[in-house]
Amino acid sequence: MDARQRQPVLRAWQRRILVRLAALVVPESAAAPAPAIDAMVGAVDDQLRPRPRLQQFAFKLLLLGLGWMTLLPAAWQVRLLHLLEGFPVRLVRIGIWGLKTLIYLGYYGQEDVQRRIRYLPSKREGNVRLHERRLPGDA
Repeated sequence: MDARQRQPVLRAWQRRILVRLAALVVPESAAAPAPAIDAMVGAVDDQLRPRPRLQQFAFKLLLLGLGWMTLLPAAWQVRLLHLLEGFPVRLVRIGIWGLKTLIYLGYYGQEDVQRRIRYLPSKREGNVRLHERRLPGDA
């Protein structure tokens, strides 16, 4: 692997903003241990790395734009995030939903989290179990 592929896309301050925003999107991440947070941020970074530089820049710009929001009271942050999810400007909506998707991927994509919430999909019979309303651990 060359140095460009291993170098993080997000700088430390951008990672801090991402972690604060993640606590709004996935409230349980606020109390998550440091390794889980590092894995979440690493997964987001891994998804951003192969993207074009302009797309990476747009994501960083979104983080910069939302960074001030983390200074507001928690209830206001949640309301503002919900407002931005349905904002009339399409580019803002796309950015917010992209951010949320990356946070979900980074947090819920971890095996420890999947086991804790009992998300154990079966590739062969997952849909059969879903339609029968059976959990993966059920016989």
